[in-house]
Amino acid sequence: MRKKSEERRQAILDIAAGIFNEMGFERASMAEISSRLGGSKATLYNYFSSKEEIFMEVMRCQAGEQFTAAFASLDENEELAATLQRFGAMYLTVVMTPEVVAIKRMVYYYAERSAVGKLLYERGPKLAWTCAAGFLQRAMEKNQLRTADSWVAAVQLRALLESEWIEQRLLGVVTNVSPAKIKLSVARAVDTFMRAYAPEKTG
Repeated sequence: MRKKSEERRQAILDIAAGIFNEMGFERASMAEISSRLGGSKATLYNYFSSKEEIFMEVMRCQAGEQFTAAFASLDENEELAATLQRFGAMYLTVVMTPEVVAIKRMVYYYAERSAVGKLLYERGPKLAWTCAAGFLQRAMEKNQLRTADSWVAAVQLRALLESEWIEQRLLGVVTNVSPAKIKLSVARAVDTFMRAYAPEKTG
C-alpha cells in the first residue's frame, strides 16, 4: 500500500513538472494536474496542500540532489582553497544546467505574483548558503580566513562564482560552458575570495 502511495505521489510530480514547463507556474492549476492525473482534486490534496508545495517538490527533485552533493563537498580537513575550488566547480556546473536555468527563469518571472520565489529561497538557497557560511565561519576560527561576517562572506563567494557566466546563461547568450572554462573561472573566483579574506598578519 505504501509503495502504491509513493508511486502515486511520484506520478503527480512527473505530471506537474510537465505542466509547469508547458504552461508556466501561474497558468498551471491543481485542476489541470488532477485532470491529467486522472483523479479528483480531493485525491491530489491528500498528497499536497497547494500548487506552491507541488512546485517546490518538483524543483527539489530536479536539482536538489545535485546541490546537496556540492555543498556536502565542503571538507574542513582539506586545504581551504582546494576545497572551495572543488565546491565551486560542482556548484557552477549545477546552476548552469538547463533544468536549473529553467527554474530560475520561471521563479524570477513569477516572484512578485506569488509566494513561490520566497518559498524557493527559504527552502533552497538560504539553507544551502547558511551551510556554506557555517563552513567559512569555522575557517575563520582556524585563522584560515580573516574574521568577518560569515554570511556576507558566503554570499560574496556565491557572487564571485556566478559572476562570469550566470547572466549570460540566463539570457541565452551562452548555452554551454565547458568543464575547462568552468574550472578556470572558479579558480579566478576563489583566488579573488581568498585575497579578500586573507588572514590578517600578526607581529
